[in-house]
Amino acid sequence: MFGGVGFGIYLILLSLWMAFFSQFVLPIHTLNERINIFDRLNIYLMGGHGPAIFVRDGHPDKGENEEKKKGPGVFWLDSASGLVVRTDTELRPAFGPGVHFTIAKERIAGYIDLHNHSDGLGPKESGDPFAKQTEKQTDDEYLEIQGRRMETRGLTRDGIEVVPKVSVGFKIDADPIRGINQPGSHFGYSQNAVWRAVRGEQINPNERKDTHRYHVPWNQVPALVAVDIWRDLIGKFTVNDLFEAKFTMPPSIPDDPPPLPKSDPLLNPLEPQGWLADILTGMFREANRMLSRWSSWVERTCKPKRVVPEEMASVQPTKSEKSKNKKVTGLQLINFMVKERLQRQKTAVLNQYGNYIQDSSMPSEECQLLQEWGIRALSASVSNPKLPAEVNEKLVSQWTANWLSRAKKEQEQLNKAQGYGALGNEETALRDYILRLSRDLLAQVKRGRASELRETLRAILLESRTILIKESGQYEKSPERELLEEIVQWLETRD
Repeated sequence: MFGGVGFGIYLILLSLWMAFFSQFVLPIHTLNERINIFDRLNIYLMGGHGPAIFVRDGHPDKGENEEKKKGPGVFWLDSASGLVVRTDTELRPAFGPGVHFTIAKERIAGYIDLHNHSDGLGPKESGDPFAKQTEKQTDDEYLEIQGRRMETRGLTRDGIEVVPKVSVGFKIDADPIRGINQPGSHFGYSQNAVWRAVRGEQINPNERKDTHRYHVPWNQVPALVAVDIWRDLIGKFTVNDLFEAKFTMPPSIPDDPPPLPKSDPLLNPLEPQGWLADILTGMFREANRMLSRWSSWVERTCKPKRVVPEEMASVQPTKSEKSKNKKVTGLQLINFMVKERLQRQKTAVLNQYGNYIQDSSMPSEECQLLQEWGIRALSASVSNPKLPAEVNEKLVSQWTANWLSRAKKEQEQLNKAQGYGALGNEETALRDYILRLSRDLLAQVKRGRASELRETLRAILLESRTILIKESGQYEKSPERELLEEIVQWLETRD
């Protein structure tokens, strides 16, 4: 009898102590979380618990066979991690940073690292993918080099094989939180984006199951998509086009603005209720109209305008003309288009020869694909293109034969740029000189003496003498200064 009573007291005390200490096991705050952690501890004592995993930077810190347990579990994710669990029939909503509890038979579908990522495909900088196998190389080393070669291999329009390094920077399609005490992560977390990234993970049926290339996780997709864009674009250029600056850079087409929410007051304006509301609405509408007119008047009258002489305006090129005249190489154009097709909803269109079709655009299927995977591309580059040895030798010989004509063209461009710069400096100096001379003339106008030609000329000469002394530092006598003083004295002695 006493044994049964003692055992009952033991169970009561054990439950009380577990209920107390369970509140300090994990960073929990709500009553429901406190009940869940106490329930998980009880299940753990009976051996029916599920996975208990701490996820750091998208990687689980767990014990052996922890993920295979099917009971109710608990996950603790740091600020740079996301997680999706599944049952036998469906994917459950994603988990973000914090403590989360799972029910029985829920298993892990995938982890997500919320940091910025970078991935690259293609050969290493030191290796030559076109070289034959040497005696020092093993079969595995040579196969690895050839495997990297096939990752980014592309053919130009004239049938030359080019093998570049394709690199991509990306992250989960989510913005970081800006405020304090807000849900999410300062790395950027979106439940929908994390769920789509895990859902999109696939397998490669062309690879063996025991290799790391059999599974295609979410963070390998951007580089693969970038390689597909590279192969599509390289077929529009010859090998010489890649290194000749003769192509026009197309514009970057901005994305369409996101649709306004249905609750936006511009879509669903409030209807005035009663005569008082009608009066107030009319007053505010009239006040807004008056403020709009006043702001437009201030902008027209108070905004300084730069006056450019007509002869100078006809010489200086505008920004649009400079952008149109700028020529880039085929490789630079490919880099621009790869980045645009990964980041923009619409991109410019190139014809079969790599030339930009004016005022053309098309939807970017690659950007749409990344958005469906919950991925946002941050950067992209195609660099270090490797060519067969005989092609390299031919290109070098062509460059050596044409170096003089290339140098002359570059010299002409430099001279043109220097000419524009000199004209701009002359315009600035002339404008400043005229403004400084006009100060004394305005003073003459205020004194009512501007009609006298001699006084006007005298004011211009004296101001010119002041500018000569201050700007040129000619405090001592100089021929120019003496000439100005002689003219002033001549004016003063004339009737």
